[in-house]
Amino acid sequence: MLAVGTWAAIQSGMSGSDFMDDLERPLPALAASPPVVEPPGTPRLAERVVVAIIDGLRLDVSRELPFLNELRARGAHGRARAQYPTWSRPGYVNILTGVPPAHSGVRTNHYRTVVRLDSLMDRVRAVGLRAGFASDYSPMPRLFLRQRRVPLDDVDVSAMDEGTAEAWRRAIKSDVEGDFDDPRYAPWPGGFREASRSVVAAGDSLAVLLVGAVDAAGHEYGGAEPEYKAAAFEVDAALRAAVAGLDLTRDAIIVIADHGHTDRGGHGGLETLVVDVPFIVAGAGVVPGATLDVLLMDVAPTAAALLGLPAPGHGLGRTALTALALAPADAARIAALDSARVRINTGVVDRELSGHRAALLARRAVRAALIAGAAAMAVLAAWLLRLRGGLRLDVRVIGVGAPAFFIVYYTLIGVLGERFSPSLLPDRGHIAWELLKYGAIGAGVHIAVGWLALRRRLVLAERLAAANGIAWVGLMLAMVPAGLLWAFFPAPYVEVPGPRLLIFIPAVKVAISCYTIAVALSLLLEVIVFFSRAVDPRVRVVQLERAIEKARAQADRTGKP
Repeated sequence: MLAVGTWAAIQSGMSGSDFMDDLERPLPALAASPPVVEPPGTPRLAERVVVAIIDGLRLDVSRELPFLNELRARGAHGRARAQYPTWSRPGYVNILTGVPPAHSGVRTNHYRTVVRLDSLMDRVRAVGLRAGFASDYSPMPRLFLRQRRVPLDDVDVSAMDEGTAEAWRRAIKSDVEGDFDDPRYAPWPGGFREASRSVVAAGDSLAVLLVGAVDAAGHEYGGAEPEYKAAAFEVDAALRAAVAGLDLTRDAIIVIADHGHTDRGGHGGLETLVVDVPFIVAGAGVVPGATLDVLLMDVAPTAAALLGLPAPGHGLGRTALTALALAPADAARIAALDSARVRINTGVVDRELSGHRAALLARRAVRAALIAGAAAMAVLAAWLLRLRGGLRLDVRVIGVGAPAFFIVYYTLIGVLGERFSPSLLPDRGHIAWELLKYGAIGAGVHIAVGWLALRRRLVLAERLAAANGIAWVGLMLAMVPAGLLWAFFPAPYVEVPGPRLLIFIPAVKVAISCYTIAVALSLLLEVIVFFSRAVDPRVRVVQLERAIEKARAQADRTGKP
């Protein structure tokens, strides 16, 4: 059991640590298909468009911010709904390409390669205009690189994050082109204001501004704390200063967030506080007072329409036409182009999903049969061990000892983990490492409960056999669900697992690793007890006395000497 459990722990640990990477898809079907680009033939409504992304800003808190409320009074506003999974990098890509995480392939903040989707910057540069970027928070432009002489498959956008000389040497040799003409990353105090003012002053037709102080406060304090709101007010003032050079009679500004935050801090799931974010459009070409209710993927086509450009060609979003001062004929043309683009791209996505589902269905029967066979062999092995006295299935002991780990582990995830939601991460971490904390607590409880359940057993061989029984049942409780997940929800994930599955899949993998460690420690403890008592004469005397008392009591009951 220890050998099988060790193998399972290693495999599950490796699979759990790779889970976030398994969610990513560097080349989804949309990226492999030609973008649907057709000029709208509508007038340019704004000379410049600034897209300001306030990372992690909740809709309810945004309604208290003075500068954002001034923009609301001057333009159109409402809510945008972030699309699952609601993490930052997937949100950035969604805002700038119009492709949600399910189909962009960018599902987590651990995405390490280049986004190959047609972007808002591509549309701007295709007509000879310039696109700028400014941030003090994230060097987002590295996601949007374009091939020059080095194949994009050879580019690791996170290579320089490793901090090794070899990684830096590889990065230096890469010969690629950025999708932004004027990217400015200023990670120092006051850097956001400085970089943003420079980009705005440069007169780029498109300027993307990204600020992260609100998100940092959300992760550190939680979305319901005063520190989070204070950070939002400070960012509001910084944004006012950053775009002071805009002339909203000729230029337009879009303010958006990639996601919100739960009250205790965290995002990734589908909680209302995470999904609902502010969407404000103000300035030239905007209908004052219009009310908006859109998806995050609608931002890119709306910005493109303000500049009189085609929407990004891989996008699945639609232009927020009610916010734009367009003639009815122009609005109808943009709506028709949106419908055609969405229809074509939806067809690409649907074909990919149908092919994946058919292949998955063909494999499920074989994998399920393998799992059933492995479970049957485990039952047979347990039966043989039981016949030889090496395993004892005592219902009372097993009922207490075997489920202790799982009850504690999954209860902690349900209570502290936002009810099995990806928003359980209060910090910018890895799901598996967060779950490992709960697994460590569960392992400790398992060892303690197992000790208490076995401590009254005086016959050492029976005690060790009962401990083996707890271990066997627990391993079955851990490995059978893992096998079913392997059969029905295998990597790579063309379809993103739902919020509960997104936690349950790595949770099961982490459970195997943690439970196996707990079993190993429990059995080691029992082996130590076995040998220490077997050679301790005092223990043997006590056992002999209790055996004599038991024999006398039985003789008294039967009346036989």
